[in-house]
Amino acid sequence: MSNDQLTIPIFPLNGALLLPNGNLPLNIFEDRYLDMVNYSLSKNKYIGMAQFQNQKENILYNTGCIGKITNFVETDDNRYLINLFGVKKFNIIEEIKHEKSFRIFNVKIDNNYDSDNFNENNFDRNSLINKIKFFFKKNNISVNMDELQTIENKQLISTLSMICPFEINEKQMLLESKNINELNEALLALLEFNNKSDKSRTIN
Repeated sequence: MSNDQLTIPIFPLNGALLLPNGNLPLNIFEDRYLDMVNYSLSKNKYIGMAQFQNQKENILYNTGCIGKITNFVETDDNRYLINLFGVKKFNIIEEIKHEKSFRIFNVKIDNNYDSDNFNENNFDRNSLINKIKFFFKKNNISVNMDELQTIENKQLISTLSMICPFEINEKQMLLESKNINELNEALLALLEFNNKSDKSRTIN
C-alpha cells in the first residue's frame, strides 16, 4: 500500500475496533455486506472499519482502520466468516456516489501511526495484567489469561484494546492514539476508569 489515497468500501460497525497489525474476525450475513465482501475480494481485499459518530444521521467518525481479508469461508447458510488484518489507519476524504448497496469512500492513508518505537523500559506489564484481570472479573468476562500471558507486549496492548467492551467513544479514543505508547496509556486510563465505575460491560 504505497499511495496516500485509496478508494475502499467501509463497514460501519460500532464497538468493533481494528488496529494496525491486529486481527478482527467478522460474521457477515446482511445482503449488502455480503455484496461488500464480494466487491472487496474482486478488488484488493481491503475493507475499512469505522464507527458511527451519529448513527441516526448515518455519520461516521473520520478516522478508521483499513483491514485486508486474509481468510474467508462461505457457510452453508450463505454467510461469510472473514478475518481482517489491520493494515493502516485512514481519514475519510469523501463518500463516493454509486449504485451499490454498501458505502464506498475515498480515504487518506495515515502513515504516521508508529507501532514500532515502543518504550519497553516504561511499560509495566504486571500493572496492565492486574488491571485487565480485575476488569474481566468485574464484568464476568471469561478470557484465557494463560494465553494472554504468552503474548508479547505490543501485541498484548493492541489485543486488549480491541477485545475490551468499551463505549464507542472510548474505542475511538484508542483508535486515534498516535503511537503504541499513547495507546498503552489510553488503555490503562480506560481500565482504571472502568474498574472504579459501577457500570458493568459485556462482550457482544
